[in-house]
Amino acid sequence: MVSVLRSSWLVPVAALAALVILLAPPADAASGADPSRDDQPAAVFVGIAGLAWDDVTAEDMPTLYELTGRDAAASLTARTIRSRTCVVDGWLTVSSGRRSTDVVDSDDDGSADRYCRPTPGPEADADGSATVPGWQEYVEEQHNHAYNATVGLLGDRLAEHDVCATAVGHGAALALADSSGHVASYRPNPGEVDAEMMSECPLTVIDLGSMPPPASAGSDRETREAALEHRRQVASGIDDLLDELIDELPRNTALLVAGISDSGPTAIPLHDDPSQVAGSALRVAAATGPMPGGGEWGSRWLTSGSTQWTGIVQITDITSTLLEYAGLDEPTAGTVGRPWRAGETHPASAAETVDELLSTHIATQIYRTQSGPFFQLLGAAQLVLFAVALIVWVRFRPARVMVQRIVHVGAVAIASFPVSSYLANLAPWAKFERPAIALWALIIAISVAITVTAFRGPWRKKIYGPAGMVGGSTAAVMAIDVSTGSNLQQLSLLGLSPVVAGRFYGLGNIPFAIFIAACLVGTAALAQWIIDRGGSRRSAGTVTAVIGGLATIVVGAPQAGADVGGILAAIPGFAVLVIGVLGTRLTFVKLAAAAIAALAVFLLVAWLDWLRPVGERTHFGGFFDDLVSGEAWTVIWRKISASFGTLFRLPYYAWTVPPLYAGILWVTRPAVRGFQQTLQHWSILRSLVWAGLVAGAAGFAANDSGIIVPALILTTGIPLVVAAIAAAQQTPDRSRSAKAGR
Repeated sequence: MVSVLRSSWLVPVAALAALVILLAPPADAASGADPSRDDQPAAVFVGIAGLAWDDVTAEDMPTLYELTGRDAAASLTARTIRSRTCVVDGWLTVSSGRRSTDVVDSDDDGSADRYCRPTPGPEADADGSATVPGWQEYVEEQHNHAYNATVGLLGDRLAEHDVCATAVGHGAALALADSSGHVASYRPNPGEVDAEMMSECPLTVIDLGSMPPPASAGSDRETREAALEHRRQVASGIDDLLDELIDELPRNTALLVAGISDSGPTAIPLHDDPSQVAGSALRVAAATGPMPGGGEWGSRWLTSGSTQWTGIVQITDITSTLLEYAGLDEPTAGTVGRPWRAGETHPASAAETVDELLSTHIATQIYRTQSGPFFQLLGAAQLVLFAVALIVWVRFRPARVMVQRIVHVGAVAIASFPVSSYLANLAPWAKFERPAIALWALIIAISVAITVTAFRGPWRKKIYGPAGMVGGSTAAVMAIDVSTGSNLQQLSLLGLSPVVAGRFYGLGNIPFAIFIAACLVGTAALAQWIIDRGGSRRSAGTVTAVIGGLATIVVGAPQAGADVGGILAAIPGFAVLVIGVLGTRLTFVKLAAAAIAALAVFLLVAWLDWLRPVGERTHFGGFFDDLVSGEAWTVIWRKISASFGTLFRLPYYAWTVPPLYAGILWVTRPAVRGFQQTLQHWSILRSLVWAGLVAGAAGFAANDSGIIVPALILTTGIPLVVAAIAAAQQTPDRSRSAKAGR
């Protein structure tokens, strides 16, 4: 019994030891530079509502187009609270450094607005300052959302450090207003900006207007073409203003440009009219001139610590970038963003650079339209396969052997689709003439290759072989990927999307569910193979615990998965599997102990991450900081609300996952002959099933994706388990063979 407990505790202990090493701050970690104001470059930030990279052409915006070729550029995700970011949302987010929003129901009709309000005109004072009207409404609106946004943070921090900043235009006033809505230095007309005005303060923020909204959905061709032509004209006018700004730019001053939102102001639609708010998409980010830490931006991709994704930055990064230019030693304090950084070199020509940015935009739009159907296809394919197989099994007894073989192969093929969706990113499918078709063709081809390999290798002789091979290879591919930058997850159909902006690196909730299910299946197959080869249960349990520890590291380490909720689900799941491999009885006490161990590891890792400099912290350190400041309950409540909210937003899964849990528990009873026959060949299968169910339940509780986590664990795990059961039905019953031998 003592050896059992020692081995089962290897999961949290091994994970904890490695995570402590990974999170330990370096001995020479700097506390943050505080450069002299004499050496610190100034910055001019220009925000343009709705500006996208498809607006930036050599004909319509030659100035910005050429700047993109010779200086730093990236796609900017403007996502705030609503799925489509309005102009006021964007400017308020710059003000707070966190996701913020305009008054959601501005007309008090009980439903969210379907239009974007214009930015309010500040009330100017004689001393050159101004006050934003209705500021308190913006402050109060943020209290209705759980992102802890403090509008006015940028203005307050600049004032605290006595840093001068000039706001030019309505939106800029929203960005630089302090917590009372007061703007210390305000100029109303962007067209009057000159070198003298930009030299007055270290920071100048300019609202250069908005791109016109698109034509309403369902508009005829003539209307769409007229809207496009209007957009091109406005883009040309904005580019002329940018050209004048660049000519007037003072020495040692950087110019930063961003598409501050998805849409500018739109007209209020009638009840049955379609909205003109532009759809969620990637926007423009560009930088030229000196970087705050020295050197020039140059022809490189922009990135940031918040995304760790070359060529992708967030709107929440703008605040800390401006504060860094202001010379503050902790520019990220109070924000969730990180300053812009120069990454790898981008193509030398503007045409190639813009083409790369547009291909990313195309990929995000395919993700937006295809990821949902792909996820549903995985579930629907299983339902159809298993339902048809059951009908044929019951009604056509002679076809049962064929049904078993089809289910065996079909289940393995379905289970290979998730990893295939990641491996498809090894090819530049977004650059094909028909990218969606190219992507689906790649996924299907890779799935076929994996399925063939699963049934051709030496593992095919074991009933758990093909399932273990697919599960193990899926886990291995994902582990390598998240440890090298999550490149395969980026914009894959079951991966990470910058438009959604839930996560940019590490393991998202959906990839986590796939990873943990595949890892449990692959580990359970390996453990059974060790036992079948004559190894002891103790050695198999030790191997399982070590793999569980490594999996937890992959899930939780900042250099890899950086998944806050993942630790809380991975440790209990693997603890259950270790207990089963060791052959001991699972009790509620042991399950509770595993949950406590997971929580302890999580809190310790969060504390260690919190000890690191503010700009280097991950989600763990951010949560511990919220815990220290007393704001953690807001975050916890937001996650709980989001998790249980998925039961109402996704009723399909809410009505299918609980019955599936109940059905799985019923099928795995000792009285079910088919499952018992499988246990003769894969004795730890019941423990594997329990491990998956526990990980799914913990994942539901710990992640804001809620019901999606157990749904995808089931979607990934069920076909692999069914494949093993189908294989067992084609294998002689060991008990009968033993009797026949006697």
